[in-house]
Amino acid sequence: MTQSDAKNPEHRSNNAMLCFCLGVGLIFLAQFLGMGAVLGAAASGNDPAIAAGSVFAVIGVVLMGLGGFVLAAIGGVWMLLRVIADQRGDDEKRYRNVDR
Repeated sequence: MTQSDAKNPEHRSNNAMLCFCLGVGLIFLAQFLGMGAVLGAAASGNDPAIAAGSVFAVIGVVLMGLGGFVLAAIGGVWMLLRVIADQRGDDEKRYRNVDR
């Protein structure tokens, strides 16, 4: 790897942002789909198949929301740790090989 092919240290934090944004997206999707699942369970009438499907949908949406929360929490902590680690490093040494 030559000097011009060196990796840019600023690209390390992209994965943390991606994890956080995916988690927030799952939370919003769970909120959106959860309303339909609850309304389907409430409006199922006497059809047990629709009621059972809606109950399973509610369980799945809750699990999706929890997974989104976990991803958002991990991504948020990861970003915070990256910021703290960036502040503790020697700026002159760190930015010496950054491609401009």
